[in-house]
Amino acid sequence: MDESPKITVAIPTYQGSRHLPEAIRGILLQEGASYDLIISDDQSDDETLEIARTLAGDRVRIQINSERLGLAGNWNQCVALCRTPLIAIFHQDDRMEPGHLAAHVRAFDANPDVGIVCSEALVIDDQGQAVSETIVERSRIAPVDHRFEPGTFLSELLVRNPLRCSAVTLRKKAYEGAGGFDPSYRYVLDWDFWGRVANDWAVTWLARPTVSMRWHPASETHRFKVGTKDLEEIERLQSRLFERIESHEERILSQKAAQRRLARAYLNRAHDCLGRGDSTAARACLHRAVALDRGILKTIALDPRLALSMAALVAAPELTRRWYLRHRSSDLKNDPAISQPV
Repeated sequence: MDESPKITVAIPTYQGSRHLPEAIRGILLQEGASYDLIISDDQSDDETLEIARTLAGDRVRIQINSERLGLAGNWNQCVALCRTPLIAIFHQDDRMEPGHLAAHVRAFDANPDVGIVCSEALVIDDQGQAVSETIVERSRIAPVDHRFEPGTFLSELLVRNPLRCSAVTLRKKAYEGAGGFDPSYRYVLDWDFWGRVANDWAVTWLARPTVSMRWHPASETHRFKVGTKDLEEIERLQSRLFERIESHEERILSQKAAQRRLARAYLNRAHDCLGRGDSTAARACLHRAVALDRGILKTIALDPRLALSMAALVAAPELTRRWYLRHRSSDLKNDPAISQPV
């Protein structure tokens, strides 16, 4: 297109060769919006850059970081490289569907005070097949397109993070006003950032899915499941979000809902830890689940198998660990409460 681009698509890459071709092809097929394409590479040593140059040629501007910047650092680098008023930070594993950029640019054009435009996202696995909503819940912010006035979108962020990074476009001025992505966070850095932007800017929600987000074992989210740092970060962030809520009643109700959700996440993490034979971590997760929400005991009691395993974990952790290692179940279910991507 001849017009000057209004939007930049920036892909922060690191060892992205497996799914990067599909990500780039989806971007190159976009119509109805002129855009710049940037790749900010965090020192990949696979075929990531060769793939980008082969598929995009002179349509892509490639920046290779002089040192590893990490997740937040590379996302901030993407914005630093941006020359347009709008930027979409698009993940190397995801797939952009037709019409995504055009829809987001139109939404910004219609609302000069909007800092974020976000869309519903589909979820696909490593092979591109749809992932059930029992594994990864959808955003479900509203059934139709909706505008949130400045400050009001914060209520959507108190209990969970409903936004998928690749389905979000930012106004660069809003990014600058919020101070960028906070490198002190690893798991919730996007969640934290949405809250800071939404505090001062309007947010537009588009209900039609225009991005397919990849959910697979090599993702950053899956790597976090070996410990509890992600859950600890959620607690830390939510305590800060609740401080911004002026209504005492809303704050109390949201805190209770957040604690119930997080308690279920800790209970599921106890399952994960037992499955790896780590009874010490499993017991700690179980205790934290009960501390957050004593109602979780009813959930445990209503499932005889779950009740037996948790009771055994408390009474005889070493025997329980050995039993789990011998009889590792293949049907331990992930809970939607913790099935959230970075």
